[in-house]
Amino acid sequence: MKKFFVFATLFVLALCATNSTSAQGLHIGANGIEFGDEPTEQKLTTFHYAAGPRNGAFYIASKTLIPSVEVGWNILSNQSYAAYDGSSNGGFFDIHNWKSTQVTVNLLGASAHSRNKRFGVDVALGIRANNYRFDSNMTLSKEYLIQPVAIEGRVKKSKFNTAAVHIPLEVWVGRPSKFAFSMGGYVDMVMNSHTKIKYKGGNKDKVHNFPVNFIQAGVTARVTMFGFSIYGQYTPTQLFKTGRGPEMSQWTIGIGF
Repeated sequence: MKKFFVFATLFVLALCATNSTSAQGLHIGANGIEFGDEPTEQKLTTFHYAAGPRNGAFYIASKTLIPSVEVGWNILSNQSYAAYDGSSNGGFFDIHNWKSTQVTVNLLGASAHSRNKRFGVDVALGIRANNYRFDSNMTLSKEYLIQPVAIEGRVKKSKFNTAAVHIPLEVWVGRPSKFAFSMGGYVDMVMNSHTKIKYKGGNKDKVHNFPVNFIQAGVTARVTMFGFSIYGQYTPTQLFKTGRGPEMSQWTIGIGF
């Protein structure tokens, strides 16, 4: 997973270098789709369609209100242990909220907005990691029905992680350079899940591929001010597959830049 994040970082740097010497967006006007930074530049028209006045057209660009980097804190709700009825296990997926984080890096983005930049629709493609830090010295066993396991030894921290491909879509109104409000949703495709135990002294243990749901989806609300945003998300999708672990919903509150 570390190699994947390194590759993603290098990819973003390459995009930035390319953007510094290429067009910054596509202008959609009465003459079609035109490449260039300013209306007075020479442009390449690739598509024609009937349109109204030029000042009522839309502008498509790679810069969006969806932040390049987001950091949030996870809170679990609506927990259910129905699958554990009749057993002594229950209520074990207890996390430390301020140490259970969500980190998102959006690698690509596109925005379609009005020329006066008061309304737009943004979409992005990125990677997301959710970290659930356990509040006690326990971990999870990868059985058909996930079970809690007490950890022996000098434990520094124990957590459960998921890594996913992240696809958000948001509709916004306002003035992005000053203040804007966004609402939308997202779909995460989980590519990896694992437990991680870090012992005092530096030793680590990992167990991969738990029975999590491949698709995680939810809704987002965001306030953007001068390039900085505060967002809230709700994920009703269950983390684990039905009958394979505890059921829960997730709230995330975070910042983006």
